Amino acid sequence: MDIFIGIILIIITTFMLIAMISAIKDIPKERQKYQSRIKNQNVLSETALYHMGGHPYLQSNDIILFQIRNNNTIYFHKENSDTGKEISISELTRYEVKTETDIRHDVTLTRLLTLGIFAFGVKKKTKTEEQFLILSYIQNNVVIDCMFKRKYSGTQIGNIISTITKLKIESNRREREECVN
Repeated sequence: MDIFIGIILIIITTFMLIAMISAIKDIPKERQKYQSRIKNQNVLSETALYHMGGHPYLQSNDIILFQIRNNNTIYFHKENSDTGKEISISELTRYEVKTETDIRHDVTLTRLLTLGIFAFGVKKKTKTEEQFLILSYIQNNVVIDCMFKRKYSGTQIGNIISTITKLKIESNRREREECVN
């Protein structure tokens, strides 16, 4: 009986090792596929976020890749879906990161989109606060207010704000230089 159990354990361990080796071999292929997609889509920065509400072509809790592209646009990339057009950085009218406390103190449309009717009564439950990215932009003469939150807790969405601000500054500088010349 002990020999039978030992043989079964050896077989199970062997299958587990084969599966792990196979998964490790796929990592370089996945990395190459990722790098190829980033290059083909002209992506400068990409962050995984949950869509909380506001975007007309996304559902609540859709997972998107928030992309800042080299052509001074942002795009909400969702696998096998068309999320609309690229949005020029110049079309952004508002972009900021807020915490749950900030939102609680600022009862706005984005807070209502996120929390619904409970927006007025939500209390802080944890010491670690979730960060939300709030974007407003104009598309086809329609003002769109969107709210996103981090997919992974280690993700710093403040970097998105820094990158957008940097691109807006550089774009404004180029426009001024073109006007002078």
